[in-house]
Amino acid sequence: MSTYTDRLLKIVIMSDIHLLPKGEVKRGLDTAPRFKAAIETVNTLHNDADLCIFAGDLTEKSDVAAYALFDEIRAGNDLPQRVMLGNHDDRNIYLKHAKNPMLDENRFVAGYDDIKGHRILMLDSSEPGKLRGGLCEKRLSWTADRLAEAKALGLKVIIVLHHNPCALQMPVDTYRLADPEKLLKVLHDSGADIIQVLAGHCHITSAGSWGGYPCATISGNQHRVEPFLRGRTGQQDCYTSPAQYAVIMSDQVNCAVHFQNYVDDSAVMDPTLFPNKIDQKFEVLD
Repeated sequence: MSTYTDRLLKIVIMSDIHLLPKGEVKRGLDTAPRFKAAIETVNTLHNDADLCIFAGDLTEKSDVAAYALFDEIRAGNDLPQRVMLGNHDDRNIYLKHAKNPMLDENRFVAGYDDIKGHRILMLDSSEPGKLRGGLCEKRLSWTADRLAEAKALGLKVIIVLHHNPCALQMPVDTYRLADPEKLLKVLHDSGADIIQVLAGHCHITSAGSWGGYPCATISGNQHRVEPFLRGRTGQQDCYTSPAQYAVIMSDQVNCAVHFQNYVDDSAVMDPTLFPNKIDQKFEVLD
């Protein structure tokens, strides 16, 4: 019989990488070294993961040179990888450049992986030239079919897409996933066991629920924004850190979303203040 850790799913999800061609900088941030730091921390801390997903906005302006830089940097990690698109990506440009891209039968950059009793379902919400992404009828139908398969197979489902479907009660909601109720209906009608929905796009860490499904967002590789909630006016603050990706771990009963900061201005406290943190024991769940 396999051990608990052998059965435990672990996936890394990065988003909003916003690469430019080498030497170009926007908003005072060079996103390439930050992305390299992300890959390095995965190599150090999470190279036991089952899958690494890049969930869109790979580039800032969909330059071929930026996509080449993306491939160059991500080649530094040898985990199985899946690449998705966001609103800053152009599907046609990406597909001309990409080698063996993830594609559905309609040539959308969507797909799925079945791993350790889970279906990781990756949706293409990109609408080239539009800030607000969406899912057309073809993409919704494809999603419904994949969810029906997952239900028939008894798989837990984790959904990843670029655009946040859940309203965060922030101005970013004006360009979240368009017509999210259409996707929500597909999810509800499927009867599939959907245990997590995760998105990027909004440059903020959040957790909550959407239509009854657990839903989280990550701040990504570029700048982070503060919670700018309804009722406020004035300037929303943006920050250079933390830059982060998500690490999802699921044993089919417990599903945890962790937020791994790889660029962070926080100071590490003196470890001698926490002697009980040395070689801590993990809960035994076998």
